Amino acid sequence: MAMYYVIQNSDGDTRVDCITENVLKERLAEQYWGNIGFVDMNQLNKNNDTNYWGENIMIIKGDIVIPKEKSVVIEYDV
Repeated sequence: MAMYYVIQNSDGDTRVDCITENVLKERLAEQYWGNIGFVDMNQLNKNNDTNYWGENIMIIKGDIVIPKEKSVVIEYDV
């Protein structure tokens, strides 16, 4: 099941909510975040500082990836 990450800034505090599609739709319908707009990639490329997003939120669909350590041979000893 795909998850949605909603990023918002309010009074200088950035929040990230991880929610399902159904919860996202419910919250959008009930105006959970208030009277908002949406940040798109063009806006993000111009200003990635959430302090300047105003009342806008960004919604990302996908998975969080955690890098894993990879061991490689650097040198040999004989």
